[in-house]
Amino acid sequence: MGTDHKEKLIRVLQILEETDEKSPMNATQILKYLEEEYQIEQVDRRSVYRDIKMLQFCGYEIYQCADKKMGWYMKKHIFSDWEIKIMLDAVQQARCISAKEAKELKERLLDLTSKRSRSRFCHMMTPKAGNMDSDRETGYYIETMLEAMYLHKKIEFQYTEVNEKLQKVLRREGKKYSLNLYEIYWSDNTYYLIGAHDHYDRLTSYRLDRIENLEISQSDAIDAVEKIGPNPELIIRKYIEESVNHFLGETVRIEVEYKPEPATNAILYDFVGKNVSVQKLENGNCRAVFYKMNSVTLLGWFMKYMDKFMVIEPQMLRENIKTKLENTLEIMNNINGIGEKCCGCQACISVCPRAAIKTIRGVRGELLCKADDTCIN
Repeated sequence: MGTDHKEKLIRVLQILEETDEKSPMNATQILKYLEEEYQIEQVDRRSVYRDIKMLQFCGYEIYQCADKKMGWYMKKHIFSDWEIKIMLDAVQQARCISAKEAKELKERLLDLTSKRSRSRFCHMMTPKAGNMDSDRETGYYIETMLEAMYLHKKIEFQYTEVNEKLQKVLRREGKKYSLNLYEIYWSDNTYYLIGAHDHYDRLTSYRLDRIENLEISQSDAIDAVEKIGPNPELIIRKYIEESVNHFLGETVRIEVEYKPEPATNAILYDFVGKNVSVQKLENGNCRAVFYKMNSVTLLGWFMKYMDKFMVIEPQMLRENIKTKLENTLEIMNNINGIGEKCCGCQACISVCPRAAIKTIRGVRGELLCKADDTCIN
């Protein structure tokens, strides 16, 4: 097989990859495409037939239309249109990547489908507000971290914090952190680096969006088994649930009363799913019983929808909500009191880079925040 013939065979494959069942191409169209796009001229129509048969023999799912005059099409692409749609939506809403990176990712995804399908998604190529308005190369940092884990090397970086002017500044005068990296975890549109420092046996986490000047260290990373113990995957997963997702606590029985309205019903269903028992009351309200983990997430949900759901049980949850409301009102009435008394909002937990802050119970059962001995401030 000559060089020209080899190129033509590859070009015919590339042309057919642009097709699907609703947009096939016949031999005349393929010949025209070869000439106009690839400058391959004077091609015998029969050689196109032979190329297609060869591709079919090699396993490519190329089918001829029932009306043979319509030509051929590639039946199966790497992804279906609905799969491409889901991935495009995810890229479009990802706050962890820049608008430039999002555009490049979307273009690559569209290369995996047919020409007709690409035209269906053209409206999704407009930059959206979900992506970062910056030139930050998140993709480069992720590649660097993946390579570090593959090479079993530590990573080094500087970490930022937000000052009183709400500007990002380097923490601890630009100190370089060295980390044994074990997992890159994505939660709530933010990437977290999960690892351990040489001088601590416990796990810690850092937010990727607050990292600067990340690079692979020359030092070998300490194996996770040696650093944090047997079954490191389970230990890391437990750490993520407790310190990143804040799913910490025992499962409790919760009873709430609410006014049944379409919006309220939907809010409750989205939170508890089908595992709920609902009873209609004589006053027209409904009472629902379900089980949830007693965590920061649970308290936050009730604080968000306190105007829609009244907690009947457990009493401890009622007291926690009441205490948080009282503390919030106290701060609203005395702005100078901020810092003197914890209001239990857990905002400090979400920003702590070392996961050094944990929730504890006050004397009245209220949720409070307390830093452990790994705090660096």
